[in-house]
Amino acid sequence: MSAQSPEKAGIPPRVWVGLAIGLLVVLFIALNRAETSISFIFFRAATPLWVALSLPAVGGFVAGYLMGRKRYRS
Repeated sequence: MSAQSPEKAGIPPRVWVGLAIGLLVVLFIALNRAETSISFIFFRAATPLWVALSLPAVGGFVAGYLMGRKRYRS
């Protein structure tokens, strides 16, 4: 029997971080289900708070990805 290195023996740290972030997202959604009113230019709607906060965050991640991806191309 050979001893495995710590990286191969268990779950990698990035998986634990991903699970923790996923748990925080589920907790965020569960705690922020109240309705809120949002308006943007000519658009007005009543939506759950978690949706009103998540959509701009996703938009920010997409914008960051699109602006930063040319830097890594060779």
